[in-house]
Amino acid sequence: MRIDWIEDLVALLDSGGVADAARLRNVTQPAFSRRIKVLEDVLGIELIDRSVKPSGPSPILRDRETDLRKLATEQRLLLSNMRQEHSTGLRQLVIASQHAITTSMGTQIINSVAEPNRTHIRLRSANRDECETLLIRRQVAISLTYRIKAEPMVELSAFLTEAVIGSETLIPVCGADHADTEMNRFRAGTLRIIGYPADVFLGAAITRHVLPAISGTCTVSVVTETGLSTAALQLSQSGLGVAWVPEALARPALVRGELTNLTNMLGGIDMDLVAQRWATTTNSATLDAWSRLTQAV
Repeated sequence: MRIDWIEDLVALLDSGGVADAARLRNVTQPAFSRRIKVLEDVLGIELIDRSVKPSGPSPILRDRETDLRKLATEQRLLLSNMRQEHSTGLRQLVIASQHAITTSMGTQIINSVAEPNRTHIRLRSANRDECETLLIRRQVAISLTYRIKAEPMVELSAFLTEAVIGSETLIPVCGADHADTEMNRFRAGTLRIIGYPADVFLGAAITRHVLPAISGTCTVSVVTETGLSTAALQLSQSGLGVAWVPEALARPALVRGELTNLTNMLGGIDMDLVAQRWATTTNSATLDAWSRLTQAV
């Protein structure tokens, strides 16, 4: 498929009609219509609904709108990276990092793989499942995710290789000014927590490895939920409740005395920091970054 065909389809979705889509693409309406007709012949499907006036995107095109927009974005990014590499001479390296890792260790990761004047690094922050998907689809060169030490290892796909490059602990914290109040509530039979959605990694981890032990001794009250560990940290520090966050993320506030670590009373979760890449890659930027990452983090 030609590169400009995807942009034509997105323009058609953006505008809702052939005439406006042609203007978006800076071509005449007849020329745009011919391009779409060629694509329809290649795919064997109808992309324009000609049963209505004015004609617009067909139902099958609208059904794939999300996929097409995502593909267009990835295509633009690919071309941009190629142009940047050509104009600057810098190799392009894209790393997918779990949100909590990005916020707690992003600077350390970049510093460990950085090659000034040689490699341009892009760190994509995403949910754990999305990091894995991006790697499998070869949209990133390396993925960085957490794995809970207490859980059995899942067999690694034959086309991937991995390395444990560090460790982290998910620790319960609250604002230092509120620690006594929260622990008094806990001893009285109630624990207020800042929760994570059950369908994200941190939420599932706490549900499996923390709450079963706590719920036997108290009633857990979820004050609010957030998908971001940085937000959970701030909410906890303000006195809303206890939050489980990566220790590296909490460390600066712990050192300043703004947070209290409640691991001794509530328990933490030990995790490995895992890097993965395609086993067969020959990309020099990826291999150089992998070598630095596995040695320095």
